[in-house]
Amino acid sequence: MSDFSGLRLALSALQAQQRAVNVAAQNVANANTPGYTRQAVNLVNIGAPATPARYATFQGDGQGVKVDSVTRFRDQFMEIRAALEHGSMASLDQAASTMNKIQQLFNEPSDIGIQKQLSDFWAGFDDVANNPGDTAARTQLLQRADTLAASFNTISQSLTQQKRDTISELGATVASINSMAQSIAQFNKAIKTNTIAGLPVNDLEDQRDLLANQLSEASGATLRAGDFNQVNVVLNGTGLVQGESASSLTVDTTGTGAALRWSSDNSVASVASGKAGGELDAINGTIPSYIAKLDTVATTLRDQVNQVHSAIGGSVAAAAQNQSAAGNLTFDIGLDNGAFSTVTIAGADWSGAGGAAALQAALQGAVDTAVGAGNATVSVSGGNGSPMTVGLTPNGTHELQVRANGATTGFATLLGSTAVGADGVGGRKFFTGTDAASFAVSGTVEGNPGAIAAGTAGGGALDGSIALGLAEMGSSQTGADSVYRQAIVQLGVDTQTATSRDKIQQGSTQSLDNARSQQSGVSIDEEMTNLVEYQHGYDAAARLLTTIDGMLDTLINHTGV
Repeated sequence: MSDFSGLRLALSALQAQQRAVNVAAQNVANANTPGYTRQAVNLVNIGAPATPARYATFQGDGQGVKVDSVTRFRDQFMEIRAALEHGSMASLDQAASTMNKIQQLFNEPSDIGIQKQLSDFWAGFDDVANNPGDTAARTQLLQRADTLAASFNTISQSLTQQKRDTISELGATVASINSMAQSIAQFNKAIKTNTIAGLPVNDLEDQRDLLANQLSEASGATLRAGDFNQVNVVLNGTGLVQGESASSLTVDTTGTGAALRWSSDNSVASVASGKAGGELDAINGTIPSYIAKLDTVATTLRDQVNQVHSAIGGSVAAAAQNQSAAGNLTFDIGLDNGAFSTVTIAGADWSGAGGAAALQAALQGAVDTAVGAGNATVSVSGGNGSPMTVGLTPNGTHELQVRANGATTGFATLLGSTAVGADGVGGRKFFTGTDAASFAVSGTVEGNPGAIAAGTAGGGALDGSIALGLAEMGSSQTGADSVYRQAIVQLGVDTQTATSRDKIQQGSTQSLDNARSQQSGVSIDEEMTNLVEYQHGYDAAARLLTTIDGMLDTLINHTGV
């Protein structure tokens, strides 16, 4: 070995230690940079030539040191698991957020929630039952009914708006997914090029992996290692990013909910995790289910009240079924709030075996003449020694109104159990609407306190039996109150479950992130120790260079003097 080889040996030491200092400085500079991975130099000695020379023998002990590579401290399997955990956490975060928003809309228990308004509504009927002739009690009942209907409308509209907002959020999430997928594909291309060229790729991989984790959190996708240090992103078995190419997603809202589709062939993209998965669950499952629950409460209340308030019928005692001496029995009937027509049947003896059928035929013919065939159905049962029950129901979506016709006893005799208002008109629906959004006090009752049916046609002006029966419906085990309580209990259970699952997942994800940080994160104390170590190495190499320089100076300039 030439004496000048010592200079090269010292130079290699200087260069290697300087590179190590630079890597440590890079770690310190990026200690708080998101996604940055700690790096460390791998020093290897430069040994003697592996092939012997023909005419000379290598006499040295080595040729110095070099930086063989710069290691990036990241566990591939831990990163794959982290992507899955973050995807699950994002989905559960969305689920918990959705449930908390729904719970805030219902605002139960409270003094302004639907449960309290239902109680006030039934209490209003109780007040009317106690004072059937009191206009103030009737007006107060209508006000409470309007307030209750408005609450149904508001909550339903708010849930629908929450669904729309979530669809908009899903659109933004998908746009972000597509953008990140394109960026990852570009990083993959650059990483492949640099890897083949032997250029550093650690910083590119850091940026790429940060995006990949964010993409997994948004979409619930999994990560797979590819060739040339690339990473592939797979969404439920289909490649979202494959090497240098990326696919894209679109949001399909043509149906009642939303779906994600692949832009390439319009096929459905199955997304069950990540932020997008949580948003899809909210749009297609959670929010519609609570809209349906609210609709059930509203329609149950509608049917529960209308069944009594708009019922048209009566009961003819066995002793009163012979009406042959009564002459004509008449009452007025109207269709769909139109003009009234008179229904007239001749009194007959309906007390025998065929009495019920005879009365039904006569009454059906007279009703058909008054409002048109097919618009109403008459039913008569019993009789022949027992009470006879008479019923009159509208067909389809029609409504019927009935009232007494002058001084005739026809209305009280045949339809005496009909619930009538203070004006003597019966058959009015109290509520209308097909769901919670359209639920309202009917037009025939709204603003008309006298239209509230408090008693029956045969009960007299101060009869409050109908209002009393409606007031007692608040305690029904199958009524709107019971249905609503069941929905609120389910809401509480669902919210608690979603929140608990989210907290558990957050803890699991945080533990994994801590483990990742311990491995790939920068420790300032450790890097300061490395800097001191590499600095001393550099100082020693510089001293070695100075020593060899002095030896050569003595050899060249002072030998033989």
